[in-house]
Amino acid sequence: MVRRKPGDEAPVYRLFWDRGSANMAPHAVLREIGCPFELIRVDISRAENRDPDYLALNPNARVPTLVDGDRVIYESASIMMHLCEAYPQAGLMPLPGEADRGAFLQWLFWFTNTLQEDLQHWWHADNYLDTEAARHEMKVVSERRLARMFSQLDSRLGEAGPYMLGERFSALDIFLAMLCRWTRAMAVPATSYLNLNRLIGLVTARPAWQAMMLAEGIDWNGPLAS
Repeated sequence: MVRRKPGDEAPVYRLFWDRGSANMAPHAVLREIGCPFELIRVDISRAENRDPDYLALNPNARVPTLVDGDRVIYESASIMMHLCEAYPQAGLMPLPGEADRGAFLQWLFWFTNTLQEDLQHWWHADNYLDTEAARHEMKVVSERRLARMFSQLDSRLGEAGPYMLGERFSALDIFLAMLCRWTRAMAVPATSYLNLNRLIGLVTARPAWQAMMLAEGIDWNGPLAS
């Protein structure tokens, strides 16, 4: 893999995104790295994710999608890893052989395979079940499961924080802050947990996160007024 330096002018990444979606984490990583990139919005409310040209890039009709030269990468966690490994100087991911590498991979895969899945059940129950009663039950169960997961994370951060890798900030924290934002409409959002809320505050205070939110036209609570 070619190792690039922040500020290199080529190649220019293209990130296909929509407001507040799973593109938030790789978008913030791009800004942390400081490399040149282009944002291309895919407005899902207007079914632009079903456009044939977009489906040719990502047949799953989802965002984000990253175009890096002649390579096309989708799935938020994989895009993030691709960027972190291309720019190791940014220090956003432990490299092979580093002590925290296993923990980084473990938590990232747990975030995207387990935590994010229950968040999808809560936000998009209509993708899984046909009746309103069944969808309501799915949301109730998901929120209960999420409470256990966030309690587990809060305990870990209390014992070995303030970040997921202890004193070291990493792309894990960006990914987790993105998922925490998706709990904002729940009865007990992630911000209710002391140590999680501390991590959220540290991540959202970073210039890269703030620039990402501004560019996407959102704040923690939702879209900004146009």
